[in-house]
Amino acid sequence: MANFETLSNYVISYNGAYNPSRAAIQVQSLQTILSNAKNAMTQVNNALSPYRMAGAERESSFKPLNTLVTRAINALKATETTGKMDETALSVARKITGKRATPIKQATAAAATAGAEEGPKHISAAQTSYDNLLENFDKLIIHLQNIPQYRPNEPELQPQALRAFKENLYAKNNQAKLTDIALSNARIARNKIMYEPLTGMTDIAADVKAYVKSVYGATSPEFKQISKIEFKLN
Repeated sequence: MANFETLSNYVISYNGAYNPSRAAIQVQSLQTILSNAKNAMTQVNNALSPYRMAGAERESSFKPLNTLVTRAINALKATETTGKMDETALSVARKITGKRATPIKQATAAAATAGAEEGPKHISAAQTSYDNLLENFDKLIIHLQNIPQYRPNEPELQPQALRAFKENLYAKNNQAKLTDIALSNARIARNKIMYEPLTGMTDIAADVKAYVKSVYGATSPEFKQISKIEFKLN
């Protein structure tokens, strides 16, 4: 954008000698493109701050989740539930905390003992996207709600408190998504102004250079002024 402004200033300085028949590369059109680009960049910058703030708030809100889930699981283990009930809750909890039922080192050692030529290929056990975390946390809460023995005295571990915590996480996650959409749309609008074929800033700049070259010649000082001003796709 700064280079386009420099290019525009050069062609304005040529006064009446810069007089293309094509409306898209006339001085007034160049000024309009530049103004639109500046506005689009402002929109991107305006969207960036809320995006970063919402992302930071989401990250901060999700940070206690692993500890809370671990505490809830330990509270469950302390009850008179069956091993199957505990294991069902544990399997969901592992998807939140990213812990494996069998540690990787133990699994690798077992494979080596069995005479495997190569260690097992690992796929990440952690479903760490925020949507997956919320989905699995919801499953865990429902499971705990349906276990009569799970009635902890600690208020923050009780199902209704877990549900309220989950709803807060959902709100933070949704707000972060909305700001991401706003930023993405602002970037799309900016990129169209800068990089759209034929009408975008980069192609228009190339055509302006071609016109100046046609007017003054390839070896002219005027063309040399602008020939090395770079415009390229990011």
